[in-house]
Amino acid sequence: MPFNNRDEEDLVRVGPGTPSGEVFRRYWLPVECSANLGGGGGGNVYRGANNPLKLTVLGEHLVLFRDGHGKPGLLAEHCSHRGTSLSYGCVEAEGIRCLYHGWLYDTEGHCLETPAEPPDSSFKLTVRQTAYPCVEVAGLIFAYMGPPDKQPNFPRYHQLFAEHGVRVVGNGGYIEQCNVFQAMHDNNLDPWHGEIAHGWYRGGPRPVTMHHGRDGEPATPLKFERTPWGTRMVMVKSTKTPGRYWYHETHTVWPTQRCNFTDARSMKWAVPVDDYRTRWFTVDFFPLDPNGNPPPEALAAQNQRFNIGHVENLPLDWAQQVGAWWNLGHPWRQGNLWEDEVAQQTQGPEERHFLPDWEKWRLATSDRGLLLNREVWREQVERVRQGLDPIGVTRGQETDELIRITSDDKHGLTWEEGMRLFNLSVEERMAMVGAGAVAGRV
Repeated sequence: MPFNNRDEEDLVRVGPGTPSGEVFRRYWLPVECSANLGGGGGGNVYRGANNPLKLTVLGEHLVLFRDGHGKPGLLAEHCSHRGTSLSYGCVEAEGIRCLYHGWLYDTEGHCLETPAEPPDSSFKLTVRQTAYPCVEVAGLIFAYMGPPDKQPNFPRYHQLFAEHGVRVVGNGGYIEQCNVFQAMHDNNLDPWHGEIAHGWYRGGPRPVTMHHGRDGEPATPLKFERTPWGTRMVMVKSTKTPGRYWYHETHTVWPTQRCNFTDARSMKWAVPVDDYRTRWFTVDFFPLDPNGNPPPEALAAQNQRFNIGHVENLPLDWAQQVGAWWNLGHPWRQGNLWEDEVAQQTQGPEERHFLPDWEKWRLATSDRGLLLNREVWREQVERVRQGLDPIGVTRGQETDELIRITSDDKHGLTWEEGMRLFNLSVEERMAMVGAGAVAGRV
């Protein structure tokens, strides 16, 4: 079915009241890294250069601060009095005070003081600054920006809550200059871009982990499926070793998360800044080895720079400064970040904020993952429109049980071992991963 530009432009909008914006607002989303927000500790420690912070999330202008008790608060940026930005306010023990007339707000948006009003005035009781509930966990600050009566349980992903391991949190420094659908939903279930963009253009021989049949081998097995939390792609890739294969499973976790790597080690959130920019947050959890030591991969991850999870001081035109794919020695060319920025940002001209001309797209059989994600997303738009919960939302009594996505990378398998995993249903894979967790795995 061909795309219609008007429909697609309506779909990619994320502001308040937009169809997709309302879907995003039914979930908890990371809005900042804990390490980036100053404050906490009592006394005057809550005051500092990074407290408060001015943010834009889902097209809304906000201010994030930490009060004197260490509690984060997320408020609408502009003061209810006469609109002055609270990002220039003074953080105090009980909240944030507007510099213009001193109105003081707590983390829930209650107005505690209006100094210019008479001492016996109850006017402050009539004021309520827009405020969103926050949860701080695993080095990230999450917010729920939807209707209060629709607020779901906070999801207990194992990457956030698992113990006996090393947790590596990105710095949130990478803001991709394109819409979240280009950055995430159209890209995540696209295995061929992994083979080509991230494989062919790295300076060495072209890898052949995916193919349509070669040297007597069958074509790479590949499937896309729905899951209780979104969608997944599963494949059995070839390796450099004849007779050995690589089982790979990546998930799109609604509304905007990529879960991948061995034992679902990594969770990446593509959070819309606005209609045209996407900010990435990442958490990787590495279980300790049998001797209680961090694995080498954890130590390497702690020292990485310029990847999707950790970026420092990138100019807006950094991808253009790299120039072309063969500029392999450029420090910003590290990781897979450059290829994704180029492939996703350049789908449309700058005057259209890099949005594609969808009506000119010529989709093929390799785009089945994109189409599945689009189909599932539109279903969630309709569910929210009907007042229902979108996929993956949980309510009711909270439990300590962790959510374990079944993403994985398993190397060195025989063809039979790889196909045995490939042929498992979503439910069978969930049971398999759950059994492993009970047996002591993460």
